[in-house]
Order: sequence, then structure tokens, then C-alpha cells
Amino acid sequence: MVTTDAIPELAVRLTLIFFGIIGNLLIVRVYFLEYRISKALQPTELVVTILASINVLQPISLFLPIIRLQFFCRYIGEGMVKLIDIILIFFSKMSYWFTAWLCFFYYVQIVKVNWKVFLRLKQRISLVVKFLIICTLIVCFILSVPVIRIIKFTPNDSYIPKQCQNIYIRGKATFIYTVVLTVLTSLLPLAVMVVSSLNIVIFLCRHSRNMTKNVTTIGSSHSNAYTTIAIMLISLIILYVVCTSTVVAVNLQVSVGDLDILTAIAITSSFYSAGSAVILSIGTLKIRQHCIKVCCIKWGSMLRDQHI
Repeated sequence: MVTTDAIPELAVRLTLIFFGIIGNLLIVRVYFLEYRISKALQPTELVVTILASINVLQPISLFLPIIRLQFFCRYIGEGMVKLIDIILIFFSKMSYWFTAWLCFFYYVQIVKVNWKVFLRLKQRISLVVKFLIICTLIVCFILSVPVIRIIKFTPNDSYIPKQCQNIYIRGKATFIYTVVLTVLTSLLPLAVMVVSSLNIVIFLCRHSRNMTKNVTTIGSSHSNAYTTIAIMLISLIILYVVCTSTVVAVNLQVSVGDLDILTAIAITSSFYSAGSAVILSIGTLKIRQHCIKVCCIKWGSMLRDQHI
């Protein structure tokens, strides 16, 4: 039964889940329509589509902890609860890594470097995207599975079955797992984001004068588009740093046995999902144009209904 103290937390979580799902579904819809027309997506568009799809599933999976101990473990078994933990970790780490890959592929697309490795990477970008997607899926799944071994349930006579009430986490094993998970799925993606975005900003600063001198419409549009992308990526990094620092702090507290703040991870992940949807919608031209088009159609239909 939900207590009075838990109602505000539940309301916040459900609100974030709602806006996260709606925003990310809009992004998926835009690129699905684009794929139906062109039969292909650009590397950055493919990464954004996968990121949005993950962010649709992640809020749904974050709703499961609300009922997992009350229903899944009590009536289905302890294994189902552990499976939910794997799903939660898998989706959150996938979301972090695909945000990093988005920054990296924008870097490849925007920055002009004459290195042979860089030029080959641009030529084979489609193959590189597919390879990194598969590798990310595999690595994130492998890193999520060990949660089965470091979490178990202690007996509690007030619940049937007895093992469903409290979670006992082994301190040393959990600390090692937390450090490895933090480095590979939080700090490493952050390094990719910062390096890629910083190089984009440096490139834009160095070439800003040349872009300004180009008085053609095409040159002006390219300059504005690249600036918008840079702002979008920096905003994503700020959102990422805020959310991951919270998650890392919570994980360290959990590793020493403090389980009372576990709900902060779910709320932070929901906030990241909703926030990234807003940033991508504002910073991506196709999504922004689609939103304006939908709003104009809705507004026009409302005005027609009023006149009728």
C-alpha cells in the first residue's frame, strides 16, 4: 500500500515518465516517417532514433520497481525481481552510451580533419555505426548481468514468500561492481561526449570568421545549423553530468548499505529521459519543424471548430 509520504515521489515520477514517453515517441515518429520516405537514415538520425526508443522503454521499466516487491517477487519469484534490475541497468547505460555516440558522430560529420584514419572513418561511417550499436548492446548487457550475484533477499516473516521484503547487498562485491560500472558506463561516455563536443566548439570558433564572410544563404544556414548542434550537445552534456553524478553518488551510498535513497536513481533516470527528449526536439531541425507543423495543424483545427 502506498503511504502518504510516497505520494509526492510517485506523482513526480509518473509526471516525468509521461513527458519522457510522449517526447521520445514524437522523435521516433519523425524519423520513422523519414525512413518510410527515404528508405534510409543518416548516422546521427539512426543514433537519435535508437536513443529515443531506449528512452521510451526506460521510463516504462522504471515504473516496474514501484510494483516489483509488491507483486512480482511475492507472486512470481525472486528471479523476476533480479531480471527487472538487469533491465533497469541495461536501459540506463544504453541511453548514456548512445548519447556519447551521438556527440561522436556529430563530431565526425562537422569537423574537417585531413587525417587518414578520420577520412576512412567518414567513408565507412554506416558500417562503423552498425558495429558500435552491436558492441554497445553486448557490452551493456554483459555489465548488467552481475547484479544477479551481488543482490539477494533476506527473510522477513511479514511477507509471503519470506525472501521478498529486504534487499541485502554484499558490500565489497557491490563496491567493486559499482566502480567498474561507473568507469565503463558513466565516466567513459562522458569523456567521449566532452572530447567530441569540445572539438566541435573549437572547430566552429576557428572557422567562424570564414562562415561569417560567406554571405550566401547556404553558408549562413550551415553556420546556424552547426551552432545549434553545438548548443544541443553541450546541453545534453550538462544534463548528463547532473544526472550521472547523482546516480554515482547514490550507487556509492548503496554500496555501503544505505538503501533508503534507491528511489533517487529512478527519478533521475526519468528526468534524464524527459530532458534529453526536450533538448533533442529543440536542437534537431527535422523534429522542430515537425513539432511546429503539428502545433499549427492542431491550432488551425481548433479555430475551425470554434467558428463552426
